[in-house]
Amino acid sequence: MITIKNITATLMCAVAPAALFAEPVELRSIDGFISVDGEIVDYNGTMVSVETSVGRVSVPASQVVCYGAGCDQVISSNNFGLTAAAFQGVVIQSEVAPVGGTDEFVVSFTAPIFDTIYNSVVGAYALTGQSEATIDVTSSGRITMDNPASNELATLQVAQDGEPSNAVVSAVAIKGSAPASYDTPVDWAVAGGLSDQLLGVRAFAVIAAPGVDVDGVSMTELAGIYAGEIKNWSELGGPDLPILPLQLPTNSTVRAELMKLVMEPAGKSIASNVLTMADGISIASSVNQFAGAISIVSVEDADDSITLAVSGECDAPVELSDFNVISGDYPLIRPLMISFDTVPETTLLSGMFDFAAGTTAQRLIAAEGFNNLTAAAQDEAEKNRRLNRLLGGAFEENERLAAAQMFQRLFEAERLSPTMIGGATSGIEGGWNRAMFESLKVAIAGSEMTGREVMFVGFSDNAIGADAALSASAASAEEMLGAFMRYAPAAIAANNVTLTSVGFGGISPATCFDGQVENANTSRVEIWVK
Repeated sequence: MITIKNITATLMCAVAPAALFAEPVELRSIDGFISVDGEIVDYNGTMVSVETSVGRVSVPASQVVCYGAGCDQVISSNNFGLTAAAFQGVVIQSEVAPVGGTDEFVVSFTAPIFDTIYNSVVGAYALTGQSEATIDVTSSGRITMDNPASNELATLQVAQDGEPSNAVVSAVAIKGSAPASYDTPVDWAVAGGLSDQLLGVRAFAVIAAPGVDVDGVSMTELAGIYAGEIKNWSELGGPDLPILPLQLPTNSTVRAELMKLVMEPAGKSIASNVLTMADGISIASSVNQFAGAISIVSVEDADDSITLAVSGECDAPVELSDFNVISGDYPLIRPLMISFDTVPETTLLSGMFDFAAGTTAQRLIAAEGFNNLTAAAQDEAEKNRRLNRLLGGAFEENERLAAAQMFQRLFEAERLSPTMIGGATSGIEGGWNRAMFESLKVAIAGSEMTGREVMFVGFSDNAIGADAALSASAASAEEMLGAFMRYAPAAIAANNVTLTSVGFGGISPATCFDGQVENANTSRVEIWVK
């Protein structure tokens, strides 16, 4: 079958060379003007030739996406130099070969509120008919998903008191150290089963007394304050004023998160003389009254208190805002993940928890005090503050052109919140990235995105050198774009969205590069649209 909506010079007849026939594929342009079905038989460095039911046709490989299991086969076994990079994208469609498999997981929770969020997600998934599988929910909460077409069966059941579990819903860190689970973005983007998937994210506020007068505080400095090592605001560039740290009781969720987020990564313990108060509201009131006071509280308890910007290991303070939380720019966040002891065999569970990043589930999760992960645009003033820094920045010689290009490319664009961690990633980071892809897929399907350019913008640590950082960030952005094309080809094609990628190295990053995988190519990939 061949469908040509716009006959131009992009389609031409080709002279038949000796052919290596493969599985049938479909070559489809993003704008929908080209759609060719058949077997790839030749590639001359620019045009790829396809044997179709009506004859041989050639199309420019760089302008089409290759769909089907035959794509991988012809790329790996051809003798005419065709590579995956030659195509605009490559999509291996899962329906070509059923996955099969059986999963049975018993789920536990590290805090009671996480049970509520889990039930909201799986209940909404079952009620809204999101899956092709038959879903059965029993009165005891056992969920069974059965898809005979793919030979897949999955069950989820909440652990009863004392019952062992092989999956847990808990607050985790996307900073720190963890082994690599995925080498490239494609590995988590199109994986049938993932070890970790994101349900939601919440943040904590650093509040300080009036008169403290510092621009922000780093995670390392917070650890030093609570360990009793930093005792005066003058040590942080503030006034000569003793620091009075306050904390919640040891059995509180926020106190536990303070330990996991701040103290444990720094290898420190909270000093015995840190004042403990019963609840967050009391702490907020006391911070506003006691000179030099500081504390970490939930965002809702911060209310109208003075909040400090927070930075990671680099000198890049990030303000507490909804956008900075859901983009992952703000470091004092705790993603809520479901983590499986073993990677699920079926695609059924990944489909259920991909749904958690969607609009319907996020509305339910946000009602429980978590931030709504649905893609949002950054405040224009904040975007402009960042870009205007480029005008007076001090750059190395080989960064000046990139800085000018960044200003020109992004000044008339807006940044969307989905932000990915590049390079080799841990299971938790892969789960974060997968949710960001789902959020972006939903966003580009909106009518307001029709015909727009979606830019994958990479940033990398310039400690490796300006040239190397520019190269690494561009490669990371291009790799992420390719993975997204495989994750959401239908959404891209349906809304006539153009995807581009660019890298700006270590020029004006929004936040630190705190990957979990040691020796990873530290990078972040932001999404900008115009």
